[in-house]
Amino acid sequence: MRATTFILLLALGLATIFNAECVKQRKQVDCSNYKKLPPGEERSCPEIYEPICGSDGKTYSNECFFCSEVKKTDDKLKFAHFGKC
Repeated sequence: MRATTFILLLALGLATIFNAECVKQRKQVDCSNYKKLPPGEERSCPEIYEPICGSDGKTYSNECFFCSEVKKTDDKLKFAHFGKC
């Protein structure tokens, strides 16, 4: 029983460490894969909620919505941080 508990706690600790490393690596949003669309054309973005705060003080639902707005503003909109504004 003690060995099982130790192994489970060790596995949980390692998973937490590796997950934290993955989060630390992503410090910015890369919008280089998104192209500017012609006027009147809208981008189709997935409805996944991973909020991003823009330099305009608005919260964008995810990277796709944020990068679409970045391209609409000719790269004037900047990344502030992950999460709600």
